[in-house]
Amino acid sequence: MRGPGGGVEAILYSRPDCPLCFALRRAAKRGARRHGLALRVVEVGADPVLEARYGRDVPVLVLPGGRTIRGRARYDEVERAFREAASLAGEAHLRRPGGGRPWLRRLVPRFLRGRFGA
Repeated sequence: MRGPGGGVEAILYSRPDCPLCFALRRAAKRGARRHGLALRVVEVGADPVLEARYGRDVPVLVLPGGRTIRGRARYDEVERAFREAASLAGEAHLRRPGGGRPWLRRLVPRFLRGRFGA
């Protein structure tokens, strides 16, 4: 999923005062930070459409690439899901015109100029 800034993001649908939501939020924040993905937390009670869609079936974590985690999840399961999502997001990013790692796009021309005198 693309976030407002055009970056790849995961979305966590949750409720306040939900112990499972709290646990999944912690695991998702850690996974998102470790794998360079954005995480958007959406409170379903604030939107009638989301309330009708999810009701009490929270937390729901939707990752780029379509994987969904619902309810209770172990840290290693969330970590693996974020690793796979980041891998898919990275491959899609590299296929885009002008994609790739920004530091690498800056470094390669400098390297070629220094090494080959261009």
